[in-house]
Amino acid sequence: MIIKKLPYQKYLEAKVIYFSKILIYMLCLTLSKPAKAQLELYGKFNKDGSIEPIINYNGSKKVSGRFAVTFFGLIRQTWSQALIGASYMPIPNITISASAGIEHGQHHPRYSASLWLKRGLNTFLLLGELGSGYENYLYKINMVHQFSDKISLGVMDWRYHGLGPNFRYTITRIESTLWIMPAYDHEQKVPRCMVGYSLRM
Repeated sequence: MIIKKLPYQKYLEAKVIYFSKILIYMLCLTLSKPAKAQLELYGKFNKDGSIEPIINYNGSKKVSGRFAVTFFGLIRQTWSQALIGASYMPIPNITISASAGIEHGQHHPRYSASLWLKRGLNTFLLLGELGSGYENYLYKINMVHQFSDKISLGVMDWRYHGLGPNFRYTITRIESTLWIMPAYDHEQKVPRCMVGYSLRM
């Protein structure tokens, strides 16, 4: 008995093969290059007393002097996402990134783009994400001044988190950072606080 494949099955198989070839090609390009990554765990302390733990993992691997493959993953109690993309560094103080991937509960891709700038001891980050569905987007605007090798202070506007100061203390010996961000969510009209720990891998 011969079972014929439905059109959508053939379409899915073609997509899987296509993306597999892309991933294999990217892997071959990056085998001889060092990778940089960061693991972060933080909690959102909400006004009602609840605490939401969040874990994310991001990194990059250079394929040339200016281009790198990037990846990002995030896990929450009720939602998660994974993105793969590329970054371009036209000069050492500017990085432009774009990526795409999947998110929990959606059949359509999720997209992300960012711009990172550095001038002296100051850095600026503008990041946006867009998924399918009503108001399914995220933004993060971050301006930070580095006072020393250990202490940095910035201001961040972060959707689903809020607007507020971001204090960071770096433990240089183990390449990790403790940070705290008291904020006011101007969309939901509630205060909250985020406390996190990040570790370079």
